[in-house]
Amino acid sequence: MNSKKLDKRLSLIASLVRSGSRMVDVGTDHAHLPVWLVNNGVCPLAIATDIRPAPADKAAQNILAAELGDSIDVRLGDGLSTVNPMEVDDIVIAGMGGETIAEIIKASPWTKDGRYRLILQPMTKPAALHEFLFYNGYTIIKEQTVEDGNRGYLVMAARYDPPAATKQLQHPASIIRGALDINHNLKYLEKQRKRLMNEAGALKRAGHEDKAEKLERLAEELFKSDTVLK
Repeated sequence: MNSKKLDKRLSLIASLVRSGSRMVDVGTDHAHLPVWLVNNGVCPLAIATDIRPAPADKAAQNILAAELGDSIDVRLGDGLSTVNPMEVDDIVIAGMGGETIAEIIKASPWTKDGRYRLILQPMTKPAALHEFLFYNGYTIIKEQTVEDGNRGYLVMAARYDPPAATKQLQHPASIIRGALDINHNLKYLEKQRKRLMNEAGALKRAGHEDKAEKLERLAEELFKSDTVLK
């Protein structure tokens, strides 16, 4: 990968970053995303953070190679601990487990401000991230899936808006489905339905009929036409 082209996962993430925003990329690794965003005029300034020294050093090297040292700052630290709330508008937290992303947001209560946009890409446990967001007042503005190679990725944009989050949570399948549109994410949702039905089958075999029926109903709710955004 180079600064001129992003893979499909990072391209989807980049598409959700607002033009003109100052962004931070948490867990930046090689800083491909902030380099691309600044190089392509999407963001005037960016911060690239990583908890590990080696990736942070590599990010710094890539930024210098792109001659963007005046526009992208590299910081070593955990989550958003090195970021001043007044420095950023859009916050990217990608390539981590859903629970880890939730912990990073939880540790930064200043993100409970509607002016910030959170662009999140959980590698595992997206339902745990959905649950955290909705119950803590963050509404999902947009959510999409993308396939790259043999793997599917889920990317969402969220902001703090408790009334909207409460409304989204009213949908019975919101924790699983988030804000995904049925028509454009059928493959992902079918995979989730199959997982729920397999879990229900295991519960039935163990004699837990009531729990199994709840999961079966949840699987059916995934494909109801009314989206959680309406």
